[in-house]
Amino acid sequence: MSTSKVFGVYGESDSGKTTLIVQLVTRLSKEGYQLATVKQTNKEISMDTKNKDTWRHHKAGARLVVFSSRSETNFLLDNSLSFSEMLRRISGFGCFDFILVEGADEPDIPKIQVGSGKKRSNTIAIYHDNFQEILALLKKEGTPQPSAPDICIRVNGKIIPLTQFPAQIISNTIVGMLTSLKTVQDIHMVSIELKR
Repeated sequence: MSTSKVFGVYGESDSGKTTLIVQLVTRLSKEGYQLATVKQTNKEISMDTKNKDTWRHHKAGARLVVFSSRSETNFLLDNSLSFSEMLRRISGFGCFDFILVEGADEPDIPKIQVGSGKKRSNTIAIYHDNFQEILALLKKEGTPQPSAPDICIRVNGKIIPLTQFPAQIISNTIVGMLTSLKTVQDIHMVSIELKR
């Protein structure tokens, strides 16, 4: 099974954290990886804008406000979530190879420091214009075993953990069935959603 590999990026203000994350997301997504990002801050701020409709919904008492447009959907929760709960909810939106956390302070996740400043626990690298080195480190730490297919199965919203053997059987079965279809040729990625 593909489980998300979580990496943090931290540093002082204006040190280049966002720039590094954007570069990593751009490069990794071009290589076919699925990514999610989290921006953490210790400041009391909101993404919502005062006097907008969603702000008014929240002020009226809604604990969850959803803004939906033709281009995106935003979920605004009226409470802060623990880091583990945030990761659990992110997994509900899809199967991600990497979750990159800007401003990460969680002691258990591996982190990359940008610039100088106080080093946080579990720092695995320092970024000083060594993008290729950081990229290689993430891919090395985050890549599943080469022989195991990258498969994520969710049943009733819960991810089903798979060892290499059942993952290989399921992957080979799906690919075998799909290649028998006339319009299917070169298979790199398959998405299947089944509702009963």
